[in-house]
Amino acid sequence: MQNHILTFIIPIIALIFNVIFFAFWWTDKSRKYVLAYSVCYGSMAFGTVINIWILGSVGAFGIVSYHLFTMAGLLALMWGLAEKNDRKAPILASLATVGITCVVIWASIMAESLDAARQAQNTNAALILSIIAINLWHTASRHWSDRALIWVLVGIAAFGFVRPFLTMLSDFLFGAGEASAALLTSLHVLLLAVLLTLMALSLIATILYDDAKRKHSEGIVDPLSGLNMRGAFENAAQAMGMKAAKENVPVCLILADIDHFKDVNDNFGHVAGDKAITRFGQLISQTIRRGDISGRVGGEEFCILAWDCRTDAAVQLAERIRLSVARPDQGADDQAVNYTASFGVAEWRANESYTQLFERADKALYQAKNAGRNKVVHEGGVVAGQPAAVVPFVARKSEMAG
Repeated sequence: MQNHILTFIIPIIALIFNVIFFAFWWTDKSRKYVLAYSVCYGSMAFGTVINIWILGSVGAFGIVSYHLFTMAGLLALMWGLAEKNDRKAPILASLATVGITCVVIWASIMAESLDAARQAQNTNAALILSIIAINLWHTASRHWSDRALIWVLVGIAAFGFVRPFLTMLSDFLFGAGEASAALLTSLHVLLLAVLLTLMALSLIATILYDDAKRKHSEGIVDPLSGLNMRGAFENAAQAMGMKAAKENVPVCLILADIDHFKDVNDNFGHVAGDKAITRFGQLISQTIRRGDISGRVGGEEFCILAWDCRTDAAVQLAERIRLSVARPDQGADDQAVNYTASFGVAEWRANESYTQLFERADKALYQAKNAGRNKVVHEGGVVAGQPAAVVPFVARKSEMAG
């Protein structure tokens, strides 16, 4: 009776974490992997309750049912972690091992070999946990919560592999009496409860870390354009400027502004205006190189800091974006939204601050607007905006080298 009561520890713990994970998912239903964690602990709780109800019974159907519920929980965990890390979970292969194990359990019960059935159960669970740990090892971000989860999974898998042998060792050393069996069962239950609790806490830690990282990202990345927000861009720009000065590498700043953006909002609505911002950000992201940085530094104002780039190449880069953005787009009511952009270009000078560089690019942009907009201007002259005249793009030094 004492063992029955003690065994209830696992389903109680599992149900508590089942509710906690469900609450996490309920606050943000886009995180399907968190719902999978809830399913994992719910299945474990239900399967353990089945196991308690059939204690003292060797019914094959009951034991196989317990195994299926437990494995369903582990497969849900496997899918959830793979979904979180954008990996494909080996669900079909794992299901095959579960099916084979169920046949082995059934045959063992029919042959009145309960130990063999338990060994098959534990080995199958340990195998699935090992697969989850290996898959997570290759995908995790290496945050401490991910590493902790990996080691907890390894610990539970090791427990599953050695548990049958510990039972046999206990029978050999202390005999197969009820007292030694009860003590060993109690130790197994307590250890498994601790491991399952540690696994749940590690999963919760990864959820909280992902939430914190997402909130931090939301403070860095502009949701409309997909580019850096002003503060993040300026920090990155200053770091690039220091690196450029140290390595004697040319850097250019391109400042862009959507022409008559207020008219776009007034004539076509804010949905069309948001769409214009999104499209402009996408064009910038698709045009610049990996080593360049970009940001939305105002309502309709954008910046590009081009690494290893002289003025001529930066002007041509701006011209490519100008020609692309001038193509018609579609508004909220399928009306053509024709908008253009003006650009100012400045090359970073020695011993010049980012603020001074920005002011020179801003003056060039102001000249582009005064010259009629839809133009690229730099300190050395004006590049007229002629939509039909496509300016060929000349590769910059690092692109020609690569």
